[in-house]
Amino acid sequence: MITLTIDGRQVSVPPGTTVLDAASWLGIRIPTMCHVPGIEAAASCFLCAVQIEGRRTLSPSCAMPVAEGMVVATGTEDVRTARRMALELLLSDHAGECVAPCAAKCPAGLDIPGFVHALATQGIATGDTRQAMQVIGRHLALPGSLGRICPRLCEQACRRCDLDQGLAIGALHRYAADRDRAAAVPYLPPRAPATGRSVAIVGAGPAGLAAAWYLLQNGHACTLFDTHPLPGGMLRYGIPAYRLPKDALDAEIAGLRALGAEFHMSARWGEDFTLAALRQVHDAVFVAIGAQNAQGLGCPGEGHALPGVGFLEQLAQGNPPPLGSDVIVIGGGNTAVDCARSAVRLGARNVRILYRRGRQEMPCLMEEVEAAEAEGVHVDLLVAPLRLERQATNLLLTCRRMSLGEPDASGRRRPVPVEGSDFVVACSTAIAAIGQSVERALAEREGLRITAWGIAAEARTLATNLPGVFAGGDAVLGADLAVRAVAAGRISAASIHQYLTGQAVTGEPAIAGIAMQPVDDAERAAIFRAIERAGRVRSPGIPMERRLAGFDEVEEALPDADAAREARRCLTCGCRKADCCLVRSLATEYGVDMYRFAGQRRRFSQDLSHPEIVYEPGKCISCDACVRIAAAAGEELGLATIGRGFEVAVAVPFGKPLSEGLRHAAQRCAAACPTGALALRTARACDCAE
Repeated sequence: MITLTIDGRQVSVPPGTTVLDAASWLGIRIPTMCHVPGIEAAASCFLCAVQIEGRRTLSPSCAMPVAEGMVVATGTEDVRTARRMALELLLSDHAGECVAPCAAKCPAGLDIPGFVHALATQGIATGDTRQAMQVIGRHLALPGSLGRICPRLCEQACRRCDLDQGLAIGALHRYAADRDRAAAVPYLPPRAPATGRSVAIVGAGPAGLAAAWYLLQNGHACTLFDTHPLPGGMLRYGIPAYRLPKDALDAEIAGLRALGAEFHMSARWGEDFTLAALRQVHDAVFVAIGAQNAQGLGCPGEGHALPGVGFLEQLAQGNPPPLGSDVIVIGGGNTAVDCARSAVRLGARNVRILYRRGRQEMPCLMEEVEAAEAEGVHVDLLVAPLRLERQATNLLLTCRRMSLGEPDASGRRRPVPVEGSDFVVACSTAIAAIGQSVERALAEREGLRITAWGIAAEARTLATNLPGVFAGGDAVLGADLAVRAVAAGRISAASIHQYLTGQAVTGEPAIAGIAMQPVDDAERAAIFRAIERAGRVRSPGIPMERRLAGFDEVEEALPDADAAREARRCLTCGCRKADCCLVRSLATEYGVDMYRFAGQRRRFSQDLSHPEIVYEPGKCISCDACVRIAAAAGEELGLATIGRGFEVAVAVPFGKPLSEGLRHAAQRCAAACPTGALALRTARACDCAE
C-alpha cells in the first residue's frame, strides 16, 4: 500500500491508484469533466488539477498515479484560479445557451419551454395539466392571474420573433391554470411537515401571496394581514374584471387557503397592528404593502381629479362614482387605460386619454391601448395638464402641447413644452392616473430604513435593516409589474426559510448561464432550418356589444386545438441538460465570468441524424468522454476527434452520420457528456431537477 497526504489527511491506497481516486476514498471531491470511471483517463479538461508538493506546475489528478509520501493540496488559491481559467476558456467558444431567451427575460425565471413541453406532450391531449403546473409552480405563483395581465416580456424575447411571431406564452400558462382549476382535484404542491415557525406577511397582494405560496410548502405557518376586505391587493382592486375576473383570482387564493394560509383582512398597519407587535408573535415578517398611494397631477386644482387607483378600487367594491358623459384620463400606463375602458363600460359617451409623451413611450401594453381605441377611447398624445378648474357642473382642464426631446433617466424621450400651444378642454370627470407611491412614513416610524422609492431591502435577500424582517415587491421598488412582485415573493420566501432554519441568509442561488451573442443571419438560418413558419394563435374575444355592456372578461381561453397548435410552435430553446450540466454547475461554483474571453466563437449547428440523441458541436469541449465510451462499447465506427487547431471537432469517421457511429452506446454517451453537446432527444432541463 502507498501512503500519501491529501489536504492534510493521510490515506493508504494500492499502487496504480490515481490521486483522484485516492481523494475520493477520503470523501474529498475534486471536480472533473472528462473523467469517465472505468475508462482510461484523458486529462483533457484540466478541471481536476491539484498542487503536488515539490512540483512547479499543477497536475491532473485523474491521470496522476499516487507515490509514497506524496503531499497533495486540492483547493489552494492557485488551484481554484487554474480551474476558473480553464472553465472561462472552455466557455469562450461555447455556441449554446443555458436558458431559453424567453425564460431569461421573464422576471420570475419561469421555465417556459419546460411547461409548454408538458402541455404539448401530455396536458392538452389528456386534460391533465398537473405536470405543467408543477413546472410553473417552481418559479411562478398565481399563473392564472398573471397569464391574463402580465406584460409578457418573455414573448418579446421569443426566438420565433425572428421567424414569424412570438409564442403566446401568457395564453398558454393561463390555459394550464384554467384547465387545472376545472379539474376535480386541482393541483396543490406537497407541503413539508410543520416546522413550528410562523411568518407574518403584511399585504395580501401578489408579493405577499407568492411568499405565502412558497413558505407554506416549506412547512412554515403564514398569516397575511391586509387593509382590504378581501385578499389580492392590486390584482383585485387595481385591475378591472374585464381583464382579470375575480373568480380566477379567488381560485388561486383558495389554493393558498388549502395549503394552510390564514388571512386577517380589514387590518390596517399602524392602527390594528404594529410591526413591533408582529415581531413579538411571529418568527419572521415579510412587508409587501405595495404602492397604492396615488400621485397627484402636480398642477393647480389637482384635488378636483379622481385618483385612478381610488376609482378602480371603488369599482372593484361595486360602488363606482358617477362619472358623467365626458371623462378625461391623464396618464399613459395600464392604470390609465384601465380607467378609460372602465369609464366606457360605466356609460361615459366621450372618453379621452391625455399623455404627455408619444405612443411609443406609453408604459403600458400596446394591445391594451388598441383595445381601448376599438372601444371608442380617444388617445391624445403629447399633452400635459397645466390647471384644473371647476366651473358650474363641469371641469375645465387647461393643457399644453409637448414635443419630445432627449431621453431622460427612464430611457424615454423627455417631453418639452411647446410655447403658445395652450388649450382648454371641458369634462364631467377628470381621472389622474400618472403613478403610485409607497407609504414610507409609517415604515420609517417602525424603524425600517427607506429609500426614494420605498423600503430599503438588500437586493439578493430582500432583508431589511431589522433582523427577521424582509420586504419586497412594489413596497421596495415603487409601482412596478405584478410579475416582479411575484418573483420578489418567491425570493423572500427562500431568504426567510434560510433565516428560520438557521442557515446563512443568501437568497436564491445565483446560477451561471451563458447565451449565444450576437446571433447573426447565418446562425439564425441554422436555427430555423428545420422549422416551419406558423402564425401565432389568437385568443378569441367576446363581441364588441358585449364588451361595452359590462365587465365580462374580454379575452377568452384558447380552445384545446389552438392551445395544442400553439404549444407545438415552441422551439424548446435552451439546453436540454441545463439543470444537470457539469460545466454550468462548476462555473457557478467557481464564480466564472462567462464572457471573460468572449470573441469569435463557433456557430450554432445541430445534428439530428440519430433517432435517440441530438448533437450540438458548438457545445463540445473535446473532452473525448464519448470517444472513449464508444470505443469501450465496441462501436464499429464510433467517434473520433477530427481536424486540427480551432477546427477540431468530434465526429463519426469518414463523414458518416451519427446514427452509424453510435449504434449501441448513444444513451451512455449522452449521459456522460458534461455540457449537453450530446443529449437525449426526450430530455428537458426540468427533467434533471426532479
